Amino acid sequence: MHLRERFPILERKTYLASHSLGAVPRATALSLEQYYREWATQGILAWDGPWFGIISRFSNAVADVLGAPHGTIVPMENVTRGFAAIASSLDWSTKRNKVVMTSLEFLTSYPFWQGWCEQMGARLEIVTSEDGITVPTEKLLAAIDEETLIVPTSQVYFRSGAIQSLGAVTARAHQVGAYVLGDGYQSAGIVPMNLRNLGIDFFVGGSHKWFCGGPGAGYLYVRQDLISKLSPKFTGWFGIADPFAYEPSTRFRPADGILRFMAGTPAIPALYAAIEGVSAVREVGMEKIRSHSMSLTKLVVDGADARGLDVKSPRDPHQRSGMVCVDFPGAKEATEKLVARDVIVDYRPNCGIRVSPHFYNSKDDVARFFEALDHVRIG
Repeated sequence: MHLRERFPILERKTYLASHSLGAVPRATALSLEQYYREWATQGILAWDGPWFGIISRFSNAVADVLGAPHGTIVPMENVTRGFAAIASSLDWSTKRNKVVMTSLEFLTSYPFWQGWCEQMGARLEIVTSEDGITVPTEKLLAAIDEETLIVPTSQVYFRSGAIQSLGAVTARAHQVGAYVLGDGYQSAGIVPMNLRNLGIDFFVGGSHKWFCGGPGAGYLYVRQDLISKLSPKFTGWFGIADPFAYEPSTRFRPADGILRFMAGTPAIPALYAAIEGVSAVREVGMEKIRSHSMSLTKLVVDGADARGLDVKSPRDPHQRSGMVCVDFPGAKEATEKLVARDVIVDYRPNCGIRVSPHFYNSKDDVARFFEALDHVRIG
């Protein structure tokens, strides 16, 4: 189950920071070597086969994990780029131009949507959290009305690991004719989902956390029936029909399928780096990953409670992801000492120490975390 031997960092460190950067599979070195070998031996001809092939291989692997049809996911360099593809596809000129989001989104969301609303004359409504852990679902749903165009919101909040009900948000948004753009960066690869059944309009995420794929390999999902109806204004040569025809024109036709949401040249090396991690998650299976994660995060919560530490994540295992936030006076300094002892976690203000065992971790890793924590707190 753990596949520990595939992740070399586990030979040297107790690695519990997959919420921030997943452990790299050993096979990733071979995948990147393959990219180099194709470049070195084929040159420009690599575009004709393997480099175009990695785009669909990566996209289909992500689709399999997320329960999405093939042909509905396309690589993006990052989430912000995915936001731009969708925002530039929508009509902001009508009374329906409100953006609703929460106060617990990851920081990339605010400058993008604030800037977009200011530029397009739209309105931004932020629904605030009362406890810093989650946002009451009913409070968010109440903000979604007939003037709402889109709700960009996280499936899992990065500050606490709390899971939000994207199903409830999607149902309410569709009731009033609005779209939902789910941010799955902290959920994909640790929380099972089925985008096809969820009915959500758009979904963005990346590979360098629970997918163990490194930076630069983000992705965008567009609901199948919406693909042909939307034409991004933020586009480029990979987003148009027949890009290699090099036809001189001032008006280009969008690509027929999901590729219309791409813009310039994709980050091919990042896709080679990501494919092994995504494939490992697909191999293990999300139900097994989730069950294992709930078991280990319970050990983290129980260990924190036994020591009188503040748990800033939901206590109901069904309401939290694979991350538990543990806080106490001196948590930031303790994190630095833990890292010096090769116990890798991280610290965030208003969160505390973030601990995230993944499928390659074991009960022994959690025990070593608390053993080291007891030492640094006493010391």
